[in-house]
Amino acid sequence: MSKAMLKRLIAVLFMAAATAAAAQSVYRVVDEEGNVTFTDTPPSGAVAEVQPLNAPNTTPAISIPGQPSDDDTAPQNTDAMVEYDTRITSPADQSTIPMGPGNFVVQVAVRPGLGTGEQLVLTLDGEPVSAPQRTASWQLINVFRGEHRLQVLRLDANGARQHASAEQVVYVMRPIVRK
Repeated sequence: MSKAMLKRLIAVLFMAAATAAAAQSVYRVVDEEGNVTFTDTPPSGAVAEVQPLNAPNTTPAISIPGQPSDDDTAPQNTDAMVEYDTRITSPADQSTIPMGPGNFVVQVAVRPGLGTGEQLVLTLDGEPVSAPQRTASWQLINVFRGEHRLQVLRLDANGARQHASAEQVVYVMRPIVRK
């Protein structure tokens, strides 16, 4: 059996399976040359055997939080139904970054996970520290001494703000160099 013939047979089998519920009967016909054909119409003048078909497997659709179901009658704003949780997990609020060059890592937890096109932006004292990104970690380098406010913004695919973490305060200690 050639590859083309095998592909046709598989395609016919798939079509037969897809139409099994509507057709109820599928006939297997073999012609004089040995070619096999499946059909839902009983052939006239040819020998055909009825192929038994099992009922197709079905399962009810799952409900996805924030998504409307088929039985919802009124249109709903799915964004309003999603509860976002965006939290800075490190450094802790009111923590002190020890004496040194002012380097530290900011880590964030986001729930639900970022969807297609969503990104995060870290702000330091209200200003973004880098371009929007999909990773939930930032390495800050050479942050000046003193009090600083950290916040993470969750942006949708269009760059609009979806959610923001609470502001957290960190204190950076750095040596003073006197000249």
